[in-house]
Amino acid sequence: MTSYAVVLKAFAWDPFVERQAARSRDATGAGDFFVSLDETTASFGTLPIDNLFRFSRSSLEALGLASRFEEGSLLWWNPDYTHYAFNRSYPDYDYYVFVEYDAVIAGSYETLVQQAAAHDADLVVLPIKQPLAQWRWTLLHRQTYGARELRGSLVCISVFSRRALEVLGRRRREMSQSGSRVPFWPSAEVFVPTEAARAGLTTLSLSNFGDVALYDAFPPVPEYRLPPLDGLNGLGFIHPVLDDDRYVASMLRSTRFVDFVRGKALRRSLALAASPPSSLQVARAGASRLRDAFDVRRRHAAVRLFAKLADERSFDPAAPSPLDNGDARP
Repeated sequence: MTSYAVVLKAFAWDPFVERQAARSRDATGAGDFFVSLDETTASFGTLPIDNLFRFSRSSLEALGLASRFEEGSLLWWNPDYTHYAFNRSYPDYDYYVFVEYDAVIAGSYETLVQQAAAHDADLVVLPIKQPLAQWRWTLLHRQTYGARELRGSLVCISVFSRRALEVLGRRRREMSQSGSRVPFWPSAEVFVPTEAARAGLTTLSLSNFGDVALYDAFPPVPEYRLPPLDGLNGLGFIHPVLDDDRYVASMLRSTRFVDFVRGKALRRSLALAASPPSSLQVARAGASRLRDAFDVRRRHAAVRLFAKLADERSFDPAAPSPLDNGDARP
């Protein structure tokens, strides 16, 4: 029988995260359910969870994982670090399912794992839905990976074989030791599918196993509007799912300034909240997005400069990865 663990990854503990943990626990089936908690800044103490995996930034660094990220924070950019730490502590499962605290499955993780095992899958993730040429991260990651090998995937719900975690964890440590030879530190959304393909691991799309219509980086789904998960046929995956406060904050933080100006779509989305924000909150968020718009313009200008310099140096977009040096790899 295939053994597996389902790990809900949390960075805080509050009633919403506790409800999400209960949903994942109830969907785990015959496997073992864990909650992983980042205790870098504070201990969470005693929690109503049987299996807790506690870690910190220093414990990740002790595993030989580089303290590098290009945007956000260490674990926002490298959520896969937690996977390798968990695998080091619990090395004997055949499969591992990692679930971000704001993701939900309609159906059973047991069914997902059994189907993945039946296909001898090493990795199950969802490739990004837009063409790679249009994805905001592609050009920046071209500093590290060749155009033909670069891949991008959402990893909010991901399934790994034991072999995949061992291979990818080893590769992260190798790259960590190579230092400046990695010009742009790859995010998990690029590193995981790209290095899995380079290693010859069998990767399947999450869409092969269930409905992914509500599975993306944005927009969020209000928690109180979730369908009755035990009443759906087959499997379905939903991300992000947020409680009311997080939903409103996400909409105000992530909506583009131009959509604040147009207004209609944003108003419809905010109306889905159980407690919509005030006009003053919306106005303040719009002003903040205006400032962000200028920051984005500067960042895009930097990307265009990189592309211009690459062209001037006869940069071949189909060339091998800058990481490659003959048969050597960092």
